[in-house]
Amino acid sequence: MDAECIVKLSPDAVRELIDAKGGAGHPSEPLQQRHEHRWSFAGAVEVWLPEGAYGDRHLLATLHNLSPNGLAMRARCPIPSGTRISLALHQPKLSAYGHAMVRHCTQAHVGYLIGVEFLYEPDDEATP
Repeated sequence: MDAECIVKLSPDAVRELIDAKGGAGHPSEPLQQRHEHRWSFAGAVEVWLPEGAYGDRHLLATLHNLSPNGLAMRARCPIPSGTRISLALHQPKLSAYGHAMVRHCTQAHVGYLIGVEFLYEPDDEATP
């Protein structure tokens, strides 16, 4: 992968991924209480836990779904709600890196389903 394909995580970068997949009309679930649709995605998510975290601080997870505001991933170990993490989202079109807050962690049949909300820098916000 070329270095120019690694970008800072932003709403525009996530929307580009969704559009590149051709997902503009096929959300994975109805909106319910969410502001944006989530789109089914497969891929890898690298996660770095904060200093002082118990166990390994770097782990790999499997991307489950994606929206401009966050993602859900499956991992072998739990990450407590409220944990601020660094992550890199890897897709064939590009890789994006940034920060997120864990909003929920639910034990699944195999491993854990972890929902995170992206924490964008003020200059990352999409222009109206």
